[in-house]
Amino acid sequence: MSRAFFNLDRIDPDSLRRVASALRSAGYSERGVQERLCLEDITELELEAFPFLLKHRLRKRSPLDVAIALFLLQDTATEEELGELFDASARKLLRTSKILAADPTDRTYRARVSLYPVAEKLFFTDHRYAHTAWHKARVDRDPVMFLDTSSYWLARTTVRRPVRNVLDLGTGCGLHAILAAESAERVVGVDINRRAVNFARLNAILNDAWNAVFVDGDLFTPVGKERFDLIIANPPCVAAPTYRLSYRDGGPSGADVLRRVIAHLPDHLSTEGSAHVVTQIAERDGEPYLDRIRRWLGGANMNLHSLRVNEQTVLEFATHHTKQVFGERYGRFATQLMDWVTNMRAQRFRRVISVVLTAQWNEDGPHSPWTQEDECKPPTSDFALELARLLHAKRRVRTLPSLEALSGMRLGIPDDLLLIERRQPTGDGFDTKDFRVEFKNARMSSELDVKPLVRDLLERIDNRATVPEVIKRLAEDTGQEAAAIDERCRKALLVMFERGLVTLDELSSISSGTRPVGIPSGPAHRTQVQSGIDPRAISAESSAADLFLPPDPGQAPR
Repeated sequence: MSRAFFNLDRIDPDSLRRVASALRSAGYSERGVQERLCLEDITELELEAFPFLLKHRLRKRSPLDVAIALFLLQDTATEEELGELFDASARKLLRTSKILAADPTDRTYRARVSLYPVAEKLFFTDHRYAHTAWHKARVDRDPVMFLDTSSYWLARTTVRRPVRNVLDLGTGCGLHAILAAESAERVVGVDINRRAVNFARLNAILNDAWNAVFVDGDLFTPVGKERFDLIIANPPCVAAPTYRLSYRDGGPSGADVLRRVIAHLPDHLSTEGSAHVVTQIAERDGEPYLDRIRRWLGGANMNLHSLRVNEQTVLEFATHHTKQVFGERYGRFATQLMDWVTNMRAQRFRRVISVVLTAQWNEDGPHSPWTQEDECKPPTSDFALELARLLHAKRRVRTLPSLEALSGMRLGIPDDLLLIERRQPTGDGFDTKDFRVEFKNARMSSELDVKPLVRDLLERIDNRATVPEVIKRLAEDTGQEAAAIDERCRKALLVMFERGLVTLDELSSISSGTRPVGIPSGPAHRTQVQSGIDPRAISAESSAADLFLPPDPGQAPR
């Protein structure tokens, strides 16, 4: 490997796969690294912790310890330690390809690149930190992006199903293209950085992704007018005052590349396809970021979902991108900080939001496309199935022929749902303050403060009752006529179904063993009908705002 490229013609695929096999045998995986370093999530790994981790967590110098030290913590390994980890063929490949560089003075080796685990797969990237003279001399001026939190977030939220073709824009090291290759006939990864394409091809060999091809070019240009069943993108999106890193900087607003990705999705997404984009986006007061994204779509008839993962103030955002860990000169830091803050304020941006966007064509008859945002904690494990359930539920609600169709359905409650009554003391005892539902296993909207109607309906569902039976029970218990509350309850149950609070099982499917529609067997499941319920009619009386209380502004996003 020169400073810029691997010579793939001289790399023996079998020897490279033996490198991967040896590392996996040692336990070098996402979970293995987390457990060995006592991390909740691999994205918590920061340079400040390297000395402690090397001295205390990896002091046994087991083969796994050596692998972590060498490929993640940018430390050294001796010839003897390498011999315990790799066989002779693998060691020869690592040296001849110059993945490892020798220090003849003390017979140790350093890795010229990092190797990140994602689940059980492995990905070479440039080092994240150039904190020593040795590293600074070996990190390219236009580096291949390391795997940061956004890389893992997108990997954990992408809904995967068997598809014909996949497009990964700004592929970098090829992470998302290679993950998609397991369920696709053909995958194309595109990056404007030729060196990134070189790394991606190496990683495809390493992970045996024979159906993934990588080309250099500008976004959609290399694929012409081709349409794809899955489009994935992690574009440069940082609102930087000056352009410095191609994989990071998205112009002064941060949206230069993101806008182009969104604008061309309608031209390249197949009829039943999905697009997943992880990004940061700056937001102004009075101009929700989703309104900007809608404008970029140019009126395309597409449903849009946003998973809101994190939010930073302008100062937090600017500090993150200007503060250095070591050797920082305060004067230089202060100047750069003000440059970043001034850039944001000049454009009236007040906050920066991290999101995972999902776009799909709206095929629900005459209804206008929907836009929805959900908040969640930063994902630390795969919950694509949870996102798939939500998208399926939205479509299921919109394709019901009428509210009367609920009469033929049986209700259920997810096993992990808890209904909690919160009480506060008074002079005479305790009064109910409010009600909350919690999902023990969910990561998206895991807690919701609910209004009385949701509580009343949940308390009367016993996993055997039909929709009319539950409404009848509520009417009898509250002294009302069932007909008087029927429509409002049905609309409320549909909103609860969208939120995952209840499942709906068609009575005609129970004897045949069909899955409840609240737990789809996969995102490809669809129900075709002649007409559907107007979502505006549903929201007229029983929208989410009518049934769920807004989160406490003093609390962190859930």
